[in-house]
Amino acid sequence: MILTSEKVLEIHKLIISNFGGTDGVLCDGTIDYLVDQINAEPELFSKAAIALHIVANCHPFLDANKRSAFQIAESILNSEGLTINANEGTIIRMLLRIASYECQIYDIKIWLEKNTRGL
Repeated sequence: MILTSEKVLEIHKLIISNFGGTDGVLCDGTIDYLVDQINAEPELFSKAAIALHIVANCHPFLDANKRSAFQIAESILNSEGLTINANEGTIIRMLLRIASYECQIYDIKIWLEKNTRGL
């Protein structure tokens, strides 16, 4: 899967329209950086971890950064027939840890590997 800025914005708009929040981008440069980092990474779980880390930490959107981070990562995994297989509480705790700078990309990658299964 080649990620584009347009796809990231589409995912964010879908999150806002389905679950509420304020639509808008704080920093186009962060989205461009996200896309470049993901597309440069050859390993699938690292791609998804980068998405979670950058969006949840760098806040490119006005609202729904953690939800968008999760959906972008899930889209990356779905493109290869995988899905995150963790309950909502576990996912929320992990997203809060990421957003609180309590884990790095490697830690997120390990979590994803342990909490992912085939579709």
